Amino acid sequence: MNSAIISIGNEILLGKTLNTNLQYLATQMAGLGLAVDYAVTIKDELSVIRATLDYCWSRYDIVISTGGLGPTADDITKDAIVSFFGGDLVFREEIWQEVTDRFKARGLDVPRINRNQALVPTGFVALNNAQGTAPGLFYSDGSRSFFALPGVPLEMEHLFERHLRGLLKERYGAQSVIQRNIHTHGISESALAELLADFEIPAGVNLAWLPQTGRVDLRLYGQDEALIGQTLESMAARVQKHVWGYDGDSPVTKLGELLQARGWLISCAESCTGGLVQKMLTDQAGSSAYFSGGLVSYSNAQKVALLGVSTDTLERYGAVSAETAGEMVYGLTMLCKTEVAVSITGIAGPEGGSDAKPVGLVYFGFAIPGKTWVCKQIFSGTRASIRQKAADYALISLIKELTELVP
Repeated sequence: MNSAIISIGNEILLGKTLNTNLQYLATQMAGLGLAVDYAVTIKDELSVIRATLDYCWSRYDIVISTGGLGPTADDITKDAIVSFFGGDLVFREEIWQEVTDRFKARGLDVPRINRNQALVPTGFVALNNAQGTAPGLFYSDGSRSFFALPGVPLEMEHLFERHLRGLLKERYGAQSVIQRNIHTHGISESALAELLADFEIPAGVNLAWLPQTGRVDLRLYGQDEALIGQTLESMAARVQKHVWGYDGDSPVTKLGELLQARGWLISCAESCTGGLVQKMLTDQAGSSAYFSGGLVSYSNAQKVALLGVSTDTLERYGAVSAETAGEMVYGLTMLCKTEVAVSITGIAGPEGGSDAKPVGLVYFGFAIPGKTWVCKQIFSGTRASIRQKAADYALISLIKELTELVP
């Protein structure tokens, strides 16, 4: 089976909206063994949508479109569908009733324009959308399948899980693609490639290199789960000192697991990262089980007042120094009384650097039971990427340290 995804939306082409729908759909389709062969983003224009439908429907077994199913004048996907597949738009009273009930439940009047949501092309099945007012649409000629989904990510994902996943499994029954990931840190993609230059990947296993900001993921995929697992173990052993996690691990979830396993809490004192580490920790549901709290001591005055950093230290060594990072983490442990603590102070740029202390210089202070240490890193990139790299470094450094501890 081959498949195509059509993303419809001027806002995507203008760069105002990130096309997360394509990422989600491609991932889900690959997991079903129906990897996407073709993807295109087009503008909200009747002739363009119709021409794209013509191109895809003649070449692919499965075609999925996103966007243009709303009630306003610029939502013309259904008009293009009728133009291409033929038939008419038929008003469906039961869909209109669902729309009106949803508005009434929120104490709102129903705009008459929303009647457009109840129009369904002839020969199409309406897919109930419990997350919005625009139903998805499904059409099949017996062998090929076409799905039209709303562009709102929450609604699109809901419709895929509720309807498309089951329909695709039932109709095409492809063998799922198994994917395993190795997460590495502290090594570049090219250096990692050198370490694995003579590593033999068996037939039936594919390798994808996935560089990120400050990190590199290795993805092994194929259909033989046992063989992929064996390959992952061998590859991870080759680069073990750079590995911090596997598969669905993120720096936050992995660190959270290690902290919860020991019943420990973590606190943070941040300067140049402006609370990014704490945001990352609290973005994860359930983080209250291991995150106690912290502060953003951005100014020297706050470092002194809240963390007890010595004014003499700041005058002699500066806010960006090993000495200040060490006093910050010590003051944090006294303030928050947590088993694990981390402090960060640095120069994120783009201004503020010097020959002695360049932009990207960051000092970290760490404390765990029985050990306290300070380290220095120099990161490259924009202000945003330096801050992200610093936050990741703090979390992954603790992951490596806690992983090596005897339980």
